[in-house]
Amino acid sequence: MAYLLQLDSSANLSSSTTRRLTAEAAERWASGGRDREIRRRDLHTDPLPHLPTNALHFIAPRRPEDAVAPSQEAQRLQDELLEELAGAAAVLIGSPMYNYSMPSTLKAWLDYVHVIGANSPVGEGIDPLRSKPVTVVSARSTPTGVDPRTDFVLGPFFAILGGFMSMDVEGFVVHTDPPAAAGDFHRPYDVVRAEVLASIDR
Repeated sequence: MAYLLQLDSSANLSSSTTRRLTAEAAERWASGGRDREIRRRDLHTDPLPHLPTNALHFIAPRRPEDAVAPSQEAQRLQDELLEELAGAAAVLIGSPMYNYSMPSTLKAWLDYVHVIGANSPVGEGIDPLRSKPVTVVSARSTPTGVDPRTDFVLGPFFAILGGFMSMDVEGFVVHTDPPAAAGDFHRPYDVVRAEVLASIDR
């Protein structure tokens, strides 16, 4: 059974724009075939612990000599997250902007799944996740620039999942408030929703 890995991170459990969009997009993806399912991680309601040691940034043979060895539980958790990501047919991420960054719960997930020697660096031919599609949806009220690759929230996904791990990342920004001034970069919900669903359909 092919599955979509859906990651939500909004602290808003009642009216979150990113949760609304990821839910719709996930259902659209699942409707594409009877052999599809959704596997969802809610990183806010069930947060991951922060990375306990820098050793987990590397596979065991490449760890710094002075790195503190991870516990069996920490290693088990990382292995689970890596297996889940590797097995997904596609990834869908909801990442609201909090204080000009992604939620710390989502950053913790990124820290666990980018592992030198396992899924990067590309320059050494280590790219088992090459071209795996990733859709990232970010919501905020602030008009913060046109280019998603340099966006405060989306930029790390392009750099880490795209650049270091060779995944095919597409990012979308939705603004929940009207523009503050004439000429502000503004992406209303209905426009972004249509774009996200069209991306999922590809």
